[in-house]
Amino acid sequence: MELIQGDHAPARSAPDHEPCDLNRVYALRTQTRRTLRIVSATITSSKAATNADPTVGEPAYLACNGVHKSFGTTTVVRGIDLSLTRGECVALLGPSGCGKSTLLNMIAGILEVDRGVISCDGVTMDDPKRGVRLPMQKRHFALVFQDFSLWPHMNVRDNVAFGLRMRGIRGSKRQERTDRALDRVQMGAYAKRYPAELSGGQQQRVAIARAMVVEPRVLLLDEPLSALDARLREELRDELSDLIRDLNMTTIFVTHDQTEALTMADRIAVMNEGVIEQIGSPQEIYTRPQTAYVAQFVGTSNLLEYETCDERVAIGGVQLAVNVSPRKPSGRCMVRREAIAVHRVHRDAPARVVDMSATNNGHVNIDAVCVQARYLGGTYDVTARDKAGVSWRGLAREPIRAGEAVSLTFSAEALCFLAR
Repeated sequence: MELIQGDHAPARSAPDHEPCDLNRVYALRTQTRRTLRIVSATITSSKAATNADPTVGEPAYLACNGVHKSFGTTTVVRGIDLSLTRGECVALLGPSGCGKSTLLNMIAGILEVDRGVISCDGVTMDDPKRGVRLPMQKRHFALVFQDFSLWPHMNVRDNVAFGLRMRGIRGSKRQERTDRALDRVQMGAYAKRYPAELSGGQQQRVAIARAMVVEPRVLLLDEPLSALDARLREELRDELSDLIRDLNMTTIFVTHDQTEALTMADRIAVMNEGVIEQIGSPQEIYTRPQTAYVAQFVGTSNLLEYETCDERVAIGGVQLAVNVSPRKPSGRCMVRREAIAVHRVHRDAPARVVDMSATNNGHVNIDAVCVQARYLGGTYDVTARDKAGVSWRGLAREPIRAGEAVSLTFSAEALCFLAR
């Protein structure tokens, strides 16, 4: 493995993630990505029909089978199974301390595996049971940390060429590959500058070029954009995403940023306390989370208790006749905030019967009272409480004040019943 960065920066506490508007994320994704990425992501999404490996019939290029890791008496990775096909980009998404960076470091060869097997392209890299552990420098992976740590005494070209020089690549071939890598990250004009003369975004571009110039079998990214400001992070995220796709580079990246995972990854593995809670395409993770943890961590959700009774679903004091059958007689269900439209109603308007079967357009209508409304820029994030005391969050196009009567409307198809 080519060690691209300096010492691993200490884990940073994941900030409270901002509410995610899926429509905005996908609009940004469509505007910034090239046609090739959109087509490729669509193909990948069509394969990922379940949480099982969506690449049925395709051999795994990189695989982790039953991987465990403990530090003393604390187990941080618990029997993880994960596989990628060649050219696939997978995000390890989760809060600080969930084990995502530990898993990445085991794949890189920095940390030893306690139990389980890691293999790449048919070659076993870690198997403690058989005494197999391939040194990280022989894995031919590239790793980029959030702390890009360029050599301060080398100019940009020498920093990028360092890995090639260590591999014995000389002369015009080294210069050609170095210049090509710099051009890919739009840093060709800065080849003779030193790191101290570059901005943070420019330094990270150099770090990414240094990783890609060695043509690694797998690119590993450990929150490489978290040290940048929000606008620059968004810009570089789109550039990096296009670059990974254009080079068809097998990639695993660690992040606690849900927008980053949704816009960059072919599949997302949501981690919690050392296990993968759910793995699937961005659309699956967002619209059909399987657990309450995934529903709460990704996006903004209405997490509600339900019970079934006479082919109806009771949520608080509201009974809904829905076509989707819950997996259990009682449990939790979820409706995304973005799926609920909030409208102001007159206080003297007649009460509606909240019954799916009584509607002609397949929508649920609930009467409630606004508790809080926050302006998001173009829309309002409204928290409202229905007559049974159940709190709901939805979006309104018009300003609504606390205490005003509102109508909450959503499609029955937006209701998702959680496995646990």
